[in-house]
Amino acid sequence: MNKENITIQSNQKFTTGSLGFFVRLPLTKHNMALANLLCRMQMDESDLFPEAGLQQIELQKRYSFQFEAVVQLFGKELVIAYLANFIEPRQILDPDYNYRQIAETFCALATRPLISSASVKLAQRQLADEYQELLAEPSNAALSGFFNNWYADQPDYAASFMGSIEEIKAASSQDVRRFADALRTQASCIFGHVYDARQVKRLLLQQLAEEDWPGIRIDFGVDDLLIPAPDLRLEKTSEQGKQQAQLYLGYAFKGRPKLDDLATGTVLRQYLTGEQSSRLFAKVREESGAAYAVESNWFADNALFLINAGLDPEKLDLARQIISKEMQMIADGRIDPGLLKQSRQALQNRQLLNQDHSNWLLAKDLRYELHADYQDFDMAAAAGQVTSRRLADFVKKLYLNESYVLK
Repeated sequence: MNKENITIQSNQKFTTGSLGFFVRLPLTKHNMALANLLCRMQMDESDLFPEAGLQQIELQKRYSFQFEAVVQLFGKELVIAYLANFIEPRQILDPDYNYRQIAETFCALATRPLISSASVKLAQRQLADEYQELLAEPSNAALSGFFNNWYADQPDYAASFMGSIEEIKAASSQDVRRFADALRTQASCIFGHVYDARQVKRLLLQQLAEEDWPGIRIDFGVDDLLIPAPDLRLEKTSEQGKQQAQLYLGYAFKGRPKLDDLATGTVLRQYLTGEQSSRLFAKVREESGAAYAVESNWFADNALFLINAGLDPEKLDLARQIISKEMQMIADGRIDPGLLKQSRQALQNRQLLNQDHSNWLLAKDLRYELHADYQDFDMAAAAGQVTSRRLADFVKKLYLNESYVLK
């Protein structure tokens, strides 16, 4: 590990470069709300471009320099991610467009937010509108309800979108300033994939020294990200007069997932809902016509395997029965070998394709930095080694912990 947590890799096959500046802090409702508010403000304007609308215009002039500020969740931790993509200077015959300009722009956008009453109010209006639009979508409303139940005794972990909209609306410019200033002392790291790695690292070090950002020297890794699943065994329905019902079935994982479980859960997701030939897509949607859509997700840092479907309300019981039967069949070892092979191959192919996407590389770098034991973990290889026995053993460690319906 460098004295500063900056790792820039030389990538000479891309015509574009990418940088990621990441700040880690504990996941709380307060941090979630203020982080989302700050990120929206930084997307709008900055100390470098101090006017709403000016920032995007100026970044476009810099050969479509792309900047994004987003909040990501990893179990007990929240990460503010500042991401930049840019055309490599060697592709542009412009002496004023160089790595120095890129490093200065990136660090200024990430570390020097413009915080005023006007900028706070603008971001608050934007987030309020976005929140209303999000929850107008039944699947999002159901997901929010599901997590409010799952983490009823741990409300800091329940916010699945942007945190408390009430706290976002109530925040003052002083609140945001205090929050932004505190980020400087939080564990931070920078990753990048560029043509001239040595020069970019040197320039970033200079910029961070000027910005006085001590968090870049704090160990970024976390020993334990896991939020153990609460023992609920809960079944709940919310009536809101929807024409389509949303079914969310949360399976808790017994114990602490290991690296092999990370891969196996990902294969299970592909096997159940990855494509049209997957088990639940075929059984719930195609054969029974019980669902308009069916999906699954494996939240390893939350010990949660989640299956959800959009349904005709009259077919809720049928869908539950089909899902329960399919999960039991896997636990019993009655697994379609052809589909399992196809699922493994699909994941390996996706991994290979993703290696040509710079943001995926940054996301991988971040997860490996957060999880020290991920450093030598090859997800594609691990997925390729998932057998029927391992898939069955994994499902045996799952139990239905929450059934939530919004209709």
